[in-house]
Amino acid sequence: MRENGKNIYIVRPAKKWEQQQGADFFVVNNELGTKYFEVKTDTQAKDTGNVALEIQIVDNDGFKSVGCAMKTFPDFLFYWIYGTPEILYWQPKRLNPWIVDWIADGHKIVKTENKNFFSRSLLVPIQELKATGDVKNIKVSQELIDEVLFS
Repeated sequence: MRENGKNIYIVRPAKKWEQQQGADFFVVNNELGTKYFEVKTDTQAKDTGNVALEIQIVDNDGFKSVGCAMKTFPDFLFYWIYGTPEILYWQPKRLNPWIVDWIADGHKIVKTENKNFFSRSLLVPIQELKATGDVKNIKVSQELIDEVLFS
């Protein structure tokens, strides 16, 4: 699957059943094999210095379920800090044990209202996420950001 010595990536949007489990994209690569990716955008992280990890969903009828931060199955989660070139990424299965520690340590939990439910999200400082060693970051060019946002 190498063309002219380069990696080949085939990307498709996640199917409905994959989306229901948290995936946004399915990627096939000639070296990595197959991987699922989830992508989140946080419009407040730049100003607050925190990442919001959804830990619980409560439907209008009162039914409670685990939030996406703790149930997502993709191999990688990409978390764009909107308004910056920084994208954090991690393997959810490696970060999830930290979530329990942050809850136990008393990190702030905020409530967000939506049309048919509300969610509770754990606020974790970006530097604390990075300090786990399980969260990495990449920077993308402003040109790429503009292309994605304005095309």
